[in-house]
Amino acid sequence: MQTTQIIQGVHNPSAGPTYSVAKLADQLYTLGEDASLLALGEPPAEWPYKASLKIYDGALERSTGVSLSMMKTIRKLSETPGILHGHGLWRLTNLFPLLVTRNGPARIVCSPRGMLSPWSMRYKTVLKQPFWHLTQKPALERCHCFHATAAIEYEDIRRIGLHGPVAIIPNGVDIPEIPLDNTRKKSVVFLSRIDPKKGLDILLPTWASISNDFTDWELIIAGPLGSNYANSVQTLAKKLCIQNIQFLGQVIGEAKLRLLTESALFVLPSYSENFGIAIAEALAHGLPVITTTETPWTDLQQRSCGWCIPPTQPELERALRAAMCQPLKSLQEMGNNGRKWIQTDYAWRRIGEMMHKTYRWLLGNGSQPDWVVTE
Repeated sequence: MQTTQIIQGVHNPSAGPTYSVAKLADQLYTLGEDASLLALGEPPAEWPYKASLKIYDGALERSTGVSLSMMKTIRKLSETPGILHGHGLWRLTNLFPLLVTRNGPARIVCSPRGMLSPWSMRYKTVLKQPFWHLTQKPALERCHCFHATAAIEYEDIRRIGLHGPVAIIPNGVDIPEIPLDNTRKKSVVFLSRIDPKKGLDILLPTWASISNDFTDWELIIAGPLGSNYANSVQTLAKKLCIQNIQFLGQVIGEAKLRLLTESALFVLPSYSENFGIAIAEALAHGLPVITTTETPWTDLQQRSCGWCIPPTQPELERALRAAMCQPLKSLQEMGNNGRKWIQTDYAWRRIGEMMHKTYRWLLGNGSQPDWVVTE
């Protein structure tokens, strides 16, 4: 079976979609599929995956964000049985369903990647509304199946008026090796994009309010710096006179492994997440997590591995105080609970097999999987 993943770009290795889409393609290759990935823009510094990667990078691609060569390739692929799986919305690349034969042999799948959430739809709504009605919604209506990473995203798909089948399959996560004698420091780590939806506007004032009561704790902000928003976040930290805070910039590879295995607590007070790969990675590294009810991780408290709160400053302060008052040993026990959960439900092998069975069903080679919702 030929499976093709289509994404805007893969040059940023710390981006959640870059990691999850590349790993999905790699797992499908491992399962015996003819798996490939098409992307625009710069090639990644390295490609440690077996699935093939085709990059479309030229003057036209950089100036318009679209590739005629890519679209020609997609149209040709659509003429034979297989899967065309697009990831993300709001870019010209994501309109490829409009260019392929509507009743052709290929099946089209779309992963919105959180871009249909109420928060996302409100963000830059003046630009999105005409794009949605004229092009993006008609493109999505041509899809044979949608992929939601959690029930919360399934609800977004239905709320927006899309009626096709939805496969609810989470992202997978790599499970790292952690030494038995691993010791952790009193540090709270935020590791994600520095973006308005990530809740840094409530995290920094909250930290300013409580840090004097926890002078032996440090807040570490890890994520790409250099954008206007990242600069404004650093300016806010200085304005609030926060002392025990560190901005690391982008952290990947071994540096990321050390950060997550040496810290004691993870925080991501997002206003919107369709999945939250950073949360899953933190749990896989044995870190208890504080996040919000606007993410799919509402079982954190039930599974004794974190706190799930409304995205407000008072609630975040309450959760941080509760966590940081605990002995490190108690936090480590919570982290162990989370790690076991990830090993059971989010290992890549399991996720790859779920998507593989979904593709086969779409092509008429199997029964409808339990995780596919048609109503």
